[in-house]
Amino acid sequence: MAPLDELKGPEADALPDTATLPAELAALYLCMSPAQLADLRKSKRPEKGASNGPSIIRPVEGGPAGPKDPVLYKLGTLRDYAKAHTAPSDFDTALNSGMLGWVSAKLPFFAEREPRIKRGKRVLIGGAWDRADPLREKRFIDLAKGRIRFTSLTCAEAAVSLWADVASHSAFAEKGLALLRSETQAIEASLAETAQLAATANPDAAT
Repeated sequence: MAPLDELKGPEADALPDTATLPAELAALYLCMSPAQLADLRKSKRPEKGASNGPSIIRPVEGGPAGPKDPVLYKLGTLRDYAKAHTAPSDFDTALNSGMLGWVSAKLPFFAEREPRIKRGKRVLIGGAWDRADPLREKRFIDLAKGRIRFTSLTCAEAAVSLWADVASHSAFAEKGLALLRSETQAIEASLAETAQLAATANPDAAT
């Protein structure tokens, strides 16, 4: 079972099920936090009357040899879990939770390894939680090999960052612009209603 950073030749783009990911990347692959993944690898006792016990994700058998050795997960195990759990992740929920989520919730983004310009401004590549991205698994190889990195940002921070390509940046930024337009329209509507209310309460002031 080869870690992703050891893959060579055709396997380097194929992501075989036998490849392994350390816990941090495994959690990212499953769109959850490392703490959630750690909880899922603990043995749990099924509740009474339940036909199936709680989900458990087993790491590679044998476990780490020492306390500093990483816990590894077979990619096939992660894929099976992802196929069985297709509900929106916490990241998806944050992305679609309106302006509050846009400005406060941290999401993981793939980013270029080194800043392109002065002042260390990050250059983003795409959303690491976006399971619909056809290049997502290839980017996990690049991530494991150290070619790219991931960074946690709010959507608002990501929208004002630099991106590697215009189309991806535009598609993501449009979500924020749509939220701003909606907020602006709501504020303008409230102002208009306040003016109407004031005119009704004091009709002489309107003349």
